[in-house]
Amino acid sequence: MKKSLLIAFSAACLLLPQNALAADWMSGGEIMKELVGQELAFRGKLNGKIIYRKSGEMRMLSTKGRAVYGEWRIDEENGSLCSRIKQRRMAKEICYRTRHDGFGYRTDQGYKLMPLGF
Repeated sequence: MKKSLLIAFSAACLLLPQNALAADWMSGGEIMKELVGQELAFRGKLNGKIIYRKSGEMRMLSTKGRAVYGEWRIDEENGSLCSRIKQRRMAKEICYRTRHDGFGYRTDQGYKLMPLGF
């Protein structure tokens, strides 16, 4: 029984597309096309809404009502979306990769992004 199950699983793995077995991170161009200019809900350690404006500015509103403003950019070399919060004097830039995850996106920092206003 175990041997036939192992053979069936191995065959299924060979038939699946390569990206079905590993995280298929979005490119900078895909991020620009799919995330920039969209209002997104985010869930993870913090929850709220975020918008990446085409101008390079971002606005984030937490579920606790705190508004945060900043700037974003694409790191083409790593395929990451990077952001820096303006209100913090020594704000560290945070970069994360994003992949498709059902109806929405998942970041490599564990956040789920969902489009709003669809």
